[in-house]
Amino acid sequence: MAVTRAQAASAIAHSPQEGDEGKEAALDSGSNTAVELDGRRRFFTLRGHWSWAIIAWISILIVFNCGLAIGAGLGFFDFRDYQWLITAVTVETFLQVVGLGYVAAKYLFSKG
Repeated sequence: MAVTRAQAASAIAHSPQEGDEGKEAALDSGSNTAVELDGRRRFFTLRGHWSWAIIAWISILIVFNCGLAIGAGLGFFDFRDYQWLITAVTVETFLQVVGLGYVAAKYLFSKG
C-alpha cells in the first residue's frame, strides 16, 4: 500500500518537535556521556605521564645514591668530617621513594 502525499505531510506535521522532552533528555544524556568519556581518556593519559615521571625521579635518586656510595668507597669524596651526610642522604632518598610509592598507589592507581 503506497503512502499518499497527504499522509506523508500529516505524519511530518505530527512528528515530535524540537522541544520534545525525550529528545532533550537523550541529548543531555549523550552530552554527559561524551564529557565523561573524554574526561576518563584524559585522566588515563595524565596518569601514564605521571607514572613515567615518578619512575624517572626514583631512577635518578637511586643512581645518585649509587654514585655517591661508589665515589665515597673509591675515595673520590672525603666525608671524615661529615660522616652523617651519607646516612642523611640515603635516609632522605629512601623516604622520597616510599613517599612517591604512596602517592602513586593512593592517587594514580586507586579505584576512587
